[in-house]
Amino acid sequence: MRRWILRKSLASVGLLSQKPRHLSAFGNDVERVSVRSGSSGTITIDLHNIAKASSPDPLLVYLPPYSTASSDKPVRLPNFIQRRPTAVINYRWVGFSPFGAEDLSASGSVGQSGEQERSHLSWPAPIHDTARAYDWIVENLGPSTYTRRDIYVFGSYLGASLATSLALTETHPHVRMGVRGYICCNGIYNWTTFLPDHPINKMPRLRSMHILEEILARPDDPNFQQLRQHAEALFGRPDNLFDPFASPCLFFHTPGLLVPPSFDASALPPPAPLLTVGDEFVSLDGAPGLSMSNTLPRKSPLGFPPRAATLKIPETLLLHSTPPPLPPSLYRRRQRRKKDYPGNNFKAQAEDLARVMRRSIDKIELKERSKWDDDIEAWKDEAARRVQIYDTGPNSGDFELGTKGEELAAAWLEDHISGRKRS
Repeated sequence: MRRWILRKSLASVGLLSQKPRHLSAFGNDVERVSVRSGSSGTITIDLHNIAKASSPDPLLVYLPPYSTASSDKPVRLPNFIQRRPTAVINYRWVGFSPFGAEDLSASGSVGQSGEQERSHLSWPAPIHDTARAYDWIVENLGPSTYTRRDIYVFGSYLGASLATSLALTETHPHVRMGVRGYICCNGIYNWTTFLPDHPINKMPRLRSMHILEEILARPDDPNFQQLRQHAEALFGRPDNLFDPFASPCLFFHTPGLLVPPSFDASALPPPAPLLTVGDEFVSLDGAPGLSMSNTLPRKSPLGFPPRAATLKIPETLLLHSTPPPLPPSLYRRRQRRKKDYPGNNFKAQAEDLARVMRRSIDKIELKERSKWDDDIEAWKDEAARRVQIYDTGPNSGDFELGTKGEELAAAWLEDHISGRKRS
């Protein structure tokens, strides 16, 4: 997997054991560090409350809901981490900004222009930036003695995809400083669900299906729609959606799709007209054919984490908002349908990720544990305990956690930090 290849190559770009090249003080216990990222310029890390924390204190790593690399001042932290030592990774990712026009001079050390500069700031730049920043954090903010330091990761929206891939590939329980758990809110964990061929976008073929039912199957959340509409701008090419570091669900299963030629086209060619000659299908040009020749590959489970790896599924809190409520008449119509079609939204994304993570715990981790643990029955609820999912209520549309989300995140974080102190 590319993540481990990246770690091995970091020494060649001069990142490991490298002290910050530039340090800016913003006051209020915030400092900004600039770190060289190979030939693509520099990334910045904002350090909050680091100076007043002892080195063994747990560290928060925050990935904002969209790229903040072009901002000349630190991003505001969510309330539940404002008093904790926190490192904010200002990853670079052009293609989406809730404020409209984007500044292509983000982390302006790149002296190129136009498409060349944009290529440095599009996918996979954000995952490279996240990996390099994380390595700098571990190298420079580790405990000064032989104690351990726990890292908890938080990300929302675009940052949730990055936070999930970081947590899934950096949770090594044995290391002195590493990820122990993470919190995500309103993330896209499988970007391939936006492609036309994905089953979630296939409307049921019922005679009673009409325009109203099609509308009901679509996501209502405006933030979700924004991210969907910007998928092409964010990723550039459809094959980038299949990268498991962009779509973390694909660590656990194959996509069950073919890479299409564009974001709005099917990967399957239109079927050739077939005639029945005896017991055989024959195309109109006279060549034998099969009626089911143009089909998508089957989605199959993958073994993640790899059995030989030291990785472990992290302690996880997945938060998602609910879309605005339907008008009463449309709600009653949805209730009358025999089968519910949930569509694609933040809730569906979180539930899919929780399902594959829990399956990994049950089918891989606990299955292996059952070979030597006689008390394996005590672990029957481990998957649900470790991977938790909660609804935070209606989305306010401002890319914030909201009151309920802040409360859930604060309680989960305090519970896990205090629990590790007691153990």
